[in-house]
Amino acid sequence: MKSPADRGDPGLQPERTLLAWQRTLVLLVVVGLLFLRGELTEGATSVPQAPPVLRMALMIAFLFVAASVGLHLWLRWRRSREGLRDPDGTGGPLRSVSAPWAMFLLCGAVLVLAVVQIAAVLLG
Repeated sequence: MKSPADRGDPGLQPERTLLAWQRTLVLLVVVGLLFLRGELTEGATSVPQAPPVLRMALMIAFLFVAASVGLHLWLRWRRSREGLRDPDGTGGPLRSVSAPWAMFLLCGAVLVLAVVQIAAVLLG
């Protein structure tokens, strides 16, 4: 059986996967910005929030995570000729668009945000 690339139909699976990862990274930055959007002076609201310095540090970390994972995904996708060919030339199946560390990094960043927010509410 011929692969989709050999039939002239490259398929869109690698591109859809890349676009899904990009949407996830954009959403991570949007959630980080919403987290950052709290009051800049403590005690100005009755809703418990993390301190502004902590919120700013988390936003910088989120931007770093989004940039590093986004660059990794783009380079890996480009290396495989836009997801059409195996970059090793072995003729085997294509590698996935992302490496496992990218998912762990992204999940870790979201976990840190959740823990900080829960701690701010419980301790505030």
